[in-house]
Amino acid sequence: MKRYISSIVMMCLLAPAVALAGQGIAVERTPAYWYAYADKLPIGATVRVRTIDGKRHTAVLSLVDRDGITVEMKTRVPEPARRFPYDQIQQLELKGKGASMAKAAAVGGAIGAGTFMVLMAMLVASWD
Repeated sequence: MKRYISSIVMMCLLAPAVALAGQGIAVERTPAYWYAYADKLPIGATVRVRTIDGKRHTAVLSLVDRDGITVEMKTRVPEPARRFPYDQIQQLELKGKGASMAKAAAVGGAIGAGTFMVLMAMLVASWD
């Protein structure tokens, strides 16, 4: 009986992985692929660029054309605009406005303080 139940559990755990394993088609990232992606990005947006030599750059997108993108690097010391041809780009992504650790800590602290105050109020209200 234990073997039967354990085999049923194993089949339930492995079935979704096997069913979903063949889905999705790998897309080759050609210069045309990067042009189609970069053309939809708003000018002035902060982007992260990783080149095929492994270097990573954070920059502000300033120009998109058929041959490549032109960006202004976000550095402490001002640099001239830099151009990246599409065949040199390994990854290009829009940098999100993600929450910082300080903001997350402040929200967590506020929730904790609010919960504490509600519990204290309930304790005082039930005091006889």
